Amino acid sequence: MKKNHISDLLSTICQYNNVRITQTFTQEGNDLISVRCVPDTTTLELTFLETGEIALYNSVEEAAAFIDKHINRIKVI
Repeated sequence: MKKNHISDLLSTICQYNNVRITQTFTQEGNDLISVRCVPDTTTLELTFLETGEIALYNSVEEAAAFIDKHINRIKVI
């Protein structure tokens, strides 16, 4: 998935921040990251599904860049 598509997706999630929308990024059948917008904010909450670690981003572009790097560097063997 290209970074600009990730940005568009995250922007849409933030536009509907009063609704529960969660996007899961998967690679080769493995769920890697789930993303949601914190209700009534524009803060994106990224959850790393393998570890349960949570990261918060106030910028769609920064979150998209991070997701892009993360999902494109992991190669499942």
